[in-house]
Amino acid sequence: MRDIAGRYRVTSPIGRGGMGEVWTGTDLRLNRPVAIKLIGVPDDDRELRRRFHREARITARLTHPGVPAVYDFGQDEDLFLIMEWLPGDSVGKLLDEHGALPASWAAFIGAQACAVLAAAHSVDLIHRDVKPENLMLCPDGAVKLIDFGLATSTGGEFSRITQTGQVPGTARYMAPELLRGEEASRASDLYAVGCLLYELLAGSRPFESQHIVEEITRSQSEPPPPLPDVPAELAALVDELLSKAPETRPSDALEVYARLRPWIRDVAPIPGWTSRTLATDPAHLYTAALAELR
Repeated sequence: MRDIAGRYRVTSPIGRGGMGEVWTGTDLRLNRPVAIKLIGVPDDDRELRRRFHREARITARLTHPGVPAVYDFGQDEDLFLIMEWLPGDSVGKLLDEHGALPASWAAFIGAQACAVLAAAHSVDLIHRDVKPENLMLCPDGAVKLIDFGLATSTGGEFSRITQTGQVPGTARYMAPELLRGEEASRASDLYAVGCLLYELLAGSRPFESQHIVEEITRSQSEPPPPLPDVPAELAALVDELLSKAPETRPSDALEVYARLRPWIRDVAPIPGWTSRTLATDPAHLYTAALAELR
């Protein structure tokens, strides 16, 4: 174990993010669990330091239930970012364990992701790396979008982290225009939502291949394979999101949310993933009451 800044105790590893490693830890002053992102950086690496500070500012800017809260950041040997600790695990791991999910669960996860993107897009932020591994499913059913290390601003408030011609993000979930080196946009985030929904419904990526070059080539030139046993309206939405042309995708994240919302019904708990006591969970009761305000 190791202490950071005389206040945060690092305990066990969670995994790696866009930059650095993420650990569970404890805020010794407030006696609460936290997530700690650490990145070792040479003193003369100003670019890496700038990128890390940028991620902290972007994540802290988004005040939304679907984004982990930022508590602190700074440097103590390593650069550190202290965030809300999230129980649960990634949607990527959920897919590894269960494969294709019912339409209600796909809509449930996708709608929450779209709610976060609507908040981000409203302040000119593009996530650029929406994928199952960057969505956390908590035991109360909440889905959190994490890792804003590659986010960009369409308003120019935040400096660029890539040079012209570089392709940031995860290639298998990237819109065709990004693979051609074009600028990220709200529409490119929505394409990634299409990839997410397809994978949730089919249990595999739309253009899946063991060879990444083949998968990228297919994503640029082929239509996605049909979704078997998926309601026609939901399958049509996925097809629109996966359109090669950005202008023919749905207009914004709010539209996608609205089209997913009717499919969120009779969402049964997933054993080992979601709690069976939500009917009496105080946080769930709170959000359920809010949902009644129209």
